[in-house]
Parts: sequence; C-alpha cells; structure tokens
Amino acid sequence: MHRKRPTIADVARSAGVSIGTVSNYINGTATVKDATRERIEKAIASLAYRPSAIARSLSGHSAGRQRDLGGLPRLLVVGYISVDYLCRVAVLPHRDDRVTARHIEKALGGPAANLAVAAAGVGAPFALDVELATAVGDDPDSDWALHELGKRGVHALPIKRPFNNRLSRAIVIIELNGSRTIINEPFELSEVDLTANMDVQPETRPACLHIEGFHYERMMSSIDRFHQAGWRVSLHSTGLPESSRTPAAFLDLVKHVDLTFVNDVTLREIFDFRTPISTMIQQTHDALSRVKGRGDVVLTLGEFGAVVFRRGGGPQIEVPALPVERVDATGAGDAFAGVFLSLWLHGATLEEAARYAAVAGSLTTTAEGAQGRVSTFEELKAELRPVLGMASR
Repeated sequence: MHRKRPTIADVARSAGVSIGTVSNYINGTATVKDATRERIEKAIASLAYRPSAIARSLSGHSAGRQRDLGGLPRLLVVGYISVDYLCRVAVLPHRDDRVTARHIEKALGGPAANLAVAAAGVGAPFALDVELATAVGDDPDSDWALHELGKRGVHALPIKRPFNNRLSRAIVIIELNGSRTIINEPFELSEVDLTANMDVQPETRPACLHIEGFHYERMMSSIDRFHQAGWRVSLHSTGLPESSRTPAAFLDLVKHVDLTFVNDVTLREIFDFRTPISTMIQQTHDALSRVKGRGDVVLTLGEFGAVVFRRGGGPQIEVPALPVERVDATGAGDAFAGVFLSLWLHGATLEEAARYAAVAGSLTTTAEGAQGRVSTFEELKAELRPVLGMASR
C-alpha cells in the first residue's frame, strides 16, 4: 500500500503548533522559541517529513535564522500563484469550434506572484526584500514554481497546502490583438487569512504588507496587527468581494489601507460611473475628497496611464502610459503595482513612482505571459528619458 507523503500540516498537528509556525521555523522568517523548535524538530523526525517544495524556496537561508538583506525595505505579498498555460490563437473560438494554437507555453502566473516578481525585478537603487505568502503543494509544478520564484528574487513562504496538494492552474488564451481570456481553477486562499499565525514584529526598515482584494475582508484583523507593528499596508482591488464593491464599502476600505490600487473597470462598477474618462476622474476625486484619514489611491487606466489621488487631497497626479504594440495585457496591473511599491517603499514621490510604474505596465504587455517581460529600473529609466528629457533619475 502506498504511504501518503507527510505534509507541513501533519507536522504542525503533531507538534501542536500552527502551520505558520512550522513554516516560520523551516524558512527562518521569524524567531521560534526553543521549546517550540524542539517539538517541531521531533515531529519532523518522527514523520520523516521532507519539505521538498519548501526546501527549494529557502534560497540558502538556514532554518531558525532571520533573513539579512542589508536592511532593504521589506515587501510581504499575500495571495495567489499558479502555473499558466499560454495559448496564442488568431481569435477566440466559438462553441464547438476546434482550433490549433500557434503554441502552448507553460509560465508562472497568479496576481500576487506577478506583483512580487515585478517588485523584485526593479533592482538597484530600489531593490527590495520580497516575500510571497501563498499556497503550494507537493507536486512537480509547485517545485518548479518555487524554483522560478527564487531565480526571480522572490522568497516564497508556502504556509498552506491546497486541498488537492498541487499548484493551481490557469489557461490563458491570447488573441492576436492582445486580448486575452483567462480560465482558472477556484483559489481557496480567499477563505483564509494567511497571516493569521504570523508573529508580526516591528521593523526597523520600511515594511509593507500587500494583499489582493480576494483576501481583504478575511484579513481585517491582520491589517490592524501589521499597522500596530509599524508596517504599511497596500491593496490591489483584484478579486474584491461583492460586499466590498459598493461606494460606502470602498470608501471605508481606503481608510484602512495606506495605498489602494484599483482599475477603471472595477471603479466604474463600484460607483456606477458611465461617463468619459476625464469626467470619471473628477467624480472619483470628489468622492475621495470627502473621506477623512484615507490612504493614497491609484487608479489605473490601461493604455491611458494612471491617476494618483493623494491622501492629503489637492490636485490628482496624472501619468501617461508608454505607447507600445500590445501582445498580451495579462498582468499589466500587477506589474504596475509591483514597480510602484518598489519606489514607494524607498521614499520616492508618488509622481515618480507612478511614472515608472506606468512604463513597466506598458512594457509587460509587449511579451506573452504576465511575467514575460520584467523590467529593471535602468530599463525603465531608459524608456522614460526621451519622454521627459531626463538626464538622470
């Protein structure tokens, strides 16, 4: 009879601790008390547990030791990772059609993973210590995904196992005009708070918790805990629950987070805006100006750029997108947010962060896959220089 391979959940159950505590011990991402460490080690030994996927995410950091990346600002991204199968076709087929794709490629995807990779890819002088808290299994795709994240400078924290113990999958059908249709499996992380068992410690360096809309309502208490520890919190509206897609709920949301990214489609749905872009921007400004104590809000407009509504009020900041020949728009908003956060955490102005982010979002659409083109700061600066006549940053 085939014996089921023990999981991190089995170790946690045997040791009488949370999955997050076991993950922190294995990854060295938080201090674990000696008595707890001994129980975990005993459970690992008795179960003959081999953390294959997790071990590949350690990137050389020994268990029980804090990561030391020279005091770089820390970005902890919580959310969704998947393996994407990219299919390029002339046009989306109709029902009962059979078409031959130009190719079918395997790629790393998922909004949180896309954002984390974009943020890590910026590099000096805006380098970050980037971590991704997510759910992965024991399957080969999970091992592959963690290896790919490591190569891209993202330290994975696989602190939950999917119910089927394998990485989530998605099919991305890309048409020649750059439009895409995404078919993904249900993602159960929206039902849990991945940071609930994390021992949140105050940071001496700038630190930010970034969450997807999927997890907002489940993570309200964690948002408060991170704020109390001196962290900033940012949110992307991707997957925001219906109960948070009302004007009152959204305006309450922007009071709880320091930086909110929302795209124009979601914003129009929330406020039922049916006006041209310029009028919608003014309507958004008027709505946000009535909210006291809110954070900054960034409205992304695709090929039309982005608008930043500053927490202190006043005129909004409008930045253009870069004119490009679009191949695949998948993940453009994730790339925008990742690059914005890298500059924001280093103290760049909102306008500077938005300008570089808009270029990054544009460039990522020139290649297939959400992570098909990850831009460094030097590459972004080179693209911006002729636009702004820049001699330097």
